Amino acid sequence: MKKIVSAPARPKAHYNNAVITEGRLLFIATQPSIDWKTGEFIDGDIYLQTQKALENVVYFLKKAGATLDDVVKTGIFLADINDFDAMNDVYNRFFPNPETAPVRFTLQTPFPDKRIKVEFEAIAALPYQN
Repeated sequence: MKKIVSAPARPKAHYNNAVITEGRLLFIATQPSIDWKTGEFIDGDIYLQTQKALENVVYFLKKAGATLDDVVKTGIFLADINDFDAMNDVYNRFFPNPETAPVRFTLQTPFPDKRIKVEFEAIAALPYQN
């Protein structure tokens, strides 16, 4: 059994933004720099898009009762691998402690929407609820 975690402006697509499994794992689908209240894309440089996309990850974590400390894995998709250092500057503000940071991978990938510079996905181990 699974529980769906969604946003007000959920896309009309055959996927969900986040799913919680019985095993207390939260899977967050790739998050671009979208305002989930309006469904509008937030355009900007790699710094702005990274900030907003990671804020979206935090949004779904909070809805599921988790925090960034519960994230065990992130996936990073960059339109241009040359943006890695700039993206990493922002990423490190969200995960400042290298001792507790999640495992991660980073890939360069083309996006159908050429405005998108970065997307993040995440897996979190949810805390036990009393």
